[in-house]
This record gives sequence, structure tokens and C-alpha cells, in this order.
Amino acid sequence: MKKILKRFALFLLLTPVVLLVLVSIAYGIYALLAVGGESTPHQAYLQQYKQEVDLQATAPAFPIFDSAFYQKQIFFLGEAHGTAAPQALDFALLQHLNQRVGLRHYLAEVDYSQAYFLNQYLRTGEVRHLQTVFQFWAKQNAQWGNQNFYDKIKKIRTLNQTLPEANRIQILGVDKLQDLEATQSFLKETLAQLPQTTLQDSAFAKLQQIISADTLDTDALSSLASQMLPSLAKDSTSSLPAATKFDLQHTLQNIAYLDGKARRDSVMYLNLNIVVKAQHLEQAKLYGMWGLFHTLPVELQRGVPFAYYLQGKNSPFRGKTVSIGVYTIDSENMMPAASLPAFLSKGQRYVNSTMANNDGPMVFVNGIKDLRAASRENSITLFKTDAPGSPYRTSSRLASIKVLFPNQSIDFAGEHPRITQVFQYVCLVRNSPALTPLPLL
Repeated sequence: MKKILKRFALFLLLTPVVLLVLVSIAYGIYALLAVGGESTPHQAYLQQYKQEVDLQATAPAFPIFDSAFYQKQIFFLGEAHGTAAPQALDFALLQHLNQRVGLRHYLAEVDYSQAYFLNQYLRTGEVRHLQTVFQFWAKQNAQWGNQNFYDKIKKIRTLNQTLPEANRIQILGVDKLQDLEATQSFLKETLAQLPQTTLQDSAFAKLQQIISADTLDTDALSSLASQMLPSLAKDSTSSLPAATKFDLQHTLQNIAYLDGKARRDSVMYLNLNIVVKAQHLEQAKLYGMWGLFHTLPVELQRGVPFAYYLQGKNSPFRGKTVSIGVYTIDSENMMPAASLPAFLSKGQRYVNSTMANNDGPMVFVNGIKDLRAASRENSITLFKTDAPGSPYRTSSRLASIKVLFPNQSIDFAGEHPRITQVFQYVCLVRNSPALTPLPLL
């Protein structure tokens, strides 16, 4: 009996150890396969088609971009939020495109009301407008609530002050509503521009009552928005100033989208078409830095990205977009602590982590070792993927992002996915610090 008990106790003691060893072995094999080995042909190609970006230059040059790149209408920089270097690269690209092709519209991952307040800051320099947008993110402990992004908007204003008014940059917001407080403030300012006779209308009076309350009743606002939209579309409201009518109608339409049925990236596409038409930007160049998922112009096994909608058969932007994908290694990421286990977050708003790098331990890009071999430490290096003779035209390297979190991996659809179908240029960020959290006011 004692022998049986001893064996049972030993079994209980060793089972967790054995399981841990097996899990470790399985993880090690998975990581090796997910990242993949090195390829001499790919590295030889990358050495020939690369550019290390000098962000210390007053106006960084980008000789790696070919003439076809500049002929596009919409330029995307796609990145996984949390690392500092892409914010600096983003400003450099914006400045470069402004100088090279006269680009004036920064297509931002913000909603229409947030864009309004950001543009108010760019126009007036009043910091309170910046705080209206950024304090929402800071209170939500969102990655957009960072000092680097805040300072970048200030740099855009500084740049604008050196430019003729016709060349100055402004923000174009097409995201699904993020900040209802900013939307509430924007509606207040919009209604303040209407004549009193209009405000006496029962629907407008009800709208003013809802948005004037200390606590916004979102259900009532959404219901009223749906009721008002048909009448706003009729000629009976033509007495309203055109710009004011558009602001009101477009905002109410986005409030109506809050019923949860409209997918975020689908709303982005609808909003872009509407805003471009309203502001007569059909021929305008647009650039912006977005979350990597939104910038993928191909069908995915999970979800439909914004950039894919732009390639639709009836899209006016079909064939007119280009995306640059950002990968990171040896870098830190500012991660919202709420998404982490308590023993890691330790009551903090954010935690800096190296777990999100694209060579592991949680995120894996097959073929990332080739980018490492073709770049230096502490650098930002751009690579062209689709030059003549590119081995990426016939291989699936870099064409998947495996993440050890449920529903986070990105698998390009198709039997033989190619990175050249997704990113004509990729960027490797090495040894970047994390973003700096924005203090709460």
C-alpha cells in the first residue's frame, strides 16, 4: 500500500514537470517553424533593394520609392501600435509626401469629430483642442494616448507654419465613432451655428436637449439620429449652410452606425467616400499611419480590412493604394496593462514589453530573419518587395503573422499568399523604445 501511495505521489509530483517540458518543447518547435530559417537568395535581394532611413535629417529622403509609388492616391503605413519609431517615421513620410507630391490630407485613424478638434489645433495652436482628443485616449489607457503621437501633431502644426496656406496639412477623420464626448462637443458647436428658427423645430430641439445634458443618453441620441436622417436628406433643409448641413448629417449618420451592425472597416470605407465627395478630394493624395490590419489590401481568413474595401470592384480607389508594412525586432512595446494578467500589470496603466516583436516570443513573422540579416541594430530600414526578379514574388515569406493569442493571427487568404500582393514596401524597426504614455490631466 505504501509503495502504491509513493508511486501515486511521485506521479502527481512529476506530471506538471513533464507537462511543462512537453509544452516547452512544443513551443520551441512552433516558434522555429513560425519564424522560419534564413534564405540566401532573399537576403541578397534585400541588400540590393533597401534604404536605411535617417530620421536625424531635416527632411529625410526616400530614394527607395519608385515612380509608380508616387502615382498612387492613398498611401498607408501599417504598424502594430506601441513602439515609438513608427511615429517618427510617420511624420517623416508625411513631410516627404507633402514636399514631393503636394499631399495635404493626413488620413488618420480618428473619427470625424476628433479630426475636427485636431484641425482646430492645427489652425489655432490652442492646446485645449489637442487635449479634447488625447485625454479621451489617455483615460481609456489606449495606445493612441501617447506623448509621441501628441508631439507629432504639434510638429505638423510647426511644419504648417512654414508652408503657404494652400499647402498646409489637415487631418481627415473617417473612423467609426470612437469618442462620444468629442462628438457631443462637436454637435454643440455645430448647432450653435444654426439659426434660431431651425432650432425651434421639434427634432432639432430634442437633439439640443440630448447633447446639452451632463450625461449623454447614447440610446436616445442614436434613436433620434435615425429619425432625423431622412428629413435632413430632403430639400426642406436646404436653408442650412451646406458645410453645416454636411457636418450634422454625417455625424448623425455615424451615430446611427453605433447600433453594432455596421463593421468598423466597412464604416471607414463609407465615410471616406462621403467625405472625399463632400470636400471635392477625388484627385487629392491621402496618407496615414494605421493599425497593420486596416492597411492590408487583400482578403483575409479573419475580417475584412479597410484597404481591402478600397480595392472593391466599384471602389473609386481601386488600384490607387499602396501599403508599407512595419515589423519590429529587439524593440519595446507600450501595452495597455488591462489586457495583461494582474501579476504583469501590477496596477499600472501601461507595461513596456518585448513580447510583441515579430521574431517572438508571442508574435512570429516567417522570414523575419532575412530582414534582420539585411539591416543594422538601432535602425529603421525600408525594403522594396516587388522589384524585378524579387524572390518574394514566388515565395510566401513575410506573408503571415502568427500570434499566440486567440483570433489575433493574420493569415492572408489564398493557397499561395505573397507579400508582394500586400506590402510593396516593408520596414524593419530595430531597437526602438516603447511609446511614452500621455499623463492624465
